[in-house]
Amino acid sequence: MTEERRQRKNPRFTVDVPVRLTSGGASFPGHLKDICRDAVLVESHQALALESEVAVAMALPGTGGPLEVGGRVIRVAPGDGDAQRFAILFTSVTPAAETRIDFFIAQHE
Repeated sequence: MTEERRQRKNPRFTVDVPVRLTSGGASFPGHLKDICRDAVLVESHQALALESEVAVAMALPGTGGPLEVGGRVIRVAPGDGDAQRFAILFTSVTPAAETRIDFFIAQHE
């Protein structure tokens, strides 16, 4: 079992949402592939190193506009074409953002 899977405490839900990633002063687009209460899987054509700190800005449908969470890259894997996929474990989530993520997940359960 991988470290990322050992750390996973909550079920994942497949999503299809554009996101904006910010790391090391650079901001670039990505695409949310799945979400759970404490992490996301994002695909992007921009590289991120394992253990990178990253902010993920997303607008989850039906949750009242954009929100931003902080996280750390815990897994890097090949994505579609020349893209890469990043498992990002949340490290900084406001209570309001957590509530909105929970609400979004509840709509998809």
